[in-house]
Amino acid sequence: MDSNLLLGQLLALVTAACWAQNSIIYRHLGKQVGSDAVAHIRMWLALPAIILLTYLMEGMWFPLHLSPQTYFFILASGAIGYFVTDKLLFQAYILLGSRESMVIMTLSPVVTAIFGFFLFAERLNGIQVLGILTTILGVLLMVLLDRKPVLAQQEQKDRSTGLLFAILASVLQSVSFLMAKFAMDETGPVATNLLRNIGGLSIFIIYNFFFKKNGKKHLALLKKPRLFFILLFAALAGPVLGMTTQMKAFTLAPVGIVTTITQVTPILLLPFDRFILHKKLSLPSLGGTFLSIAGVAVLFLAA
Repeated sequence: MDSNLLLGQLLALVTAACWAQNSIIYRHLGKQVGSDAVAHIRMWLALPAIILLTYLMEGMWFPLHLSPQTYFFILASGAIGYFVTDKLLFQAYILLGSRESMVIMTLSPVVTAIFGFFLFAERLNGIQVLGILTTILGVLLMVLLDRKPVLAQQEQKDRSTGLLFAILASVLQSVSFLMAKFAMDETGPVATNLLRNIGGLSIFIIYNFFFKKNGKKHLALLKKPRLFFILLFAALAGPVLGMTTQMKAFTLAPVGIVTTITQVTPILLLPFDRFILHKKLSLPSLGGTFLSIAGVAVLFLAA
């Protein structure tokens, strides 16, 4: 058994749990203060924690030894991943729903695995391919066969828009991860996450302070204690812990496998839907759950 591959897969599972928690909080807060504000504020809250984590884990406050090409790829990865992708995804949470949006994000492993093969020569064996396809099939089963009640015209329009946003987010997420993977030959996973955060935050500053002119209004929301602590918790779990574990997992396992395991988030959200939101779980949801768990199990057994 490859211990590095196993550790990478375990870290990917931790990442999935972080994204599950984030999707719930961001959807809840996004409906109150807007997805744009939530996406912007959490980057400010995450930055000091990632700087401290970079020093503790990699012995430096900021990576100064990288080539211009590496800086470009990591900063661009953060701009695409944290700004464009997350703005699309946060809006999809509101229009489509947390679990449904994360289901659509299962397109990401397919794109990532294909590009990983062509760009990094990452080859997957037959069992690993079977595990990936089984996991994706199980998650897709939940959305393709889970019948929805007839929706009003506006609800149907919102759902269609949310679906489009989620699809675009899944493709752009793959692009951002591959750019980060390319740059990690020169730096560690925590420093990579720091630079990605800076890249994303820089675009938020330009967009919100100079174009939308609502940056100060967003930061004023931090004066609300309850909002501040909820967002702080989400930032620590998502951009800090979740993204750091994912960057580290990329150094231990193929990007296709890592991205597949992180996409079991919809499965982790099923208990929340059932016991908190009191949604009735359909047979396709339960069947998809067990099928996806089986797929992830195959990936671990293949390690």
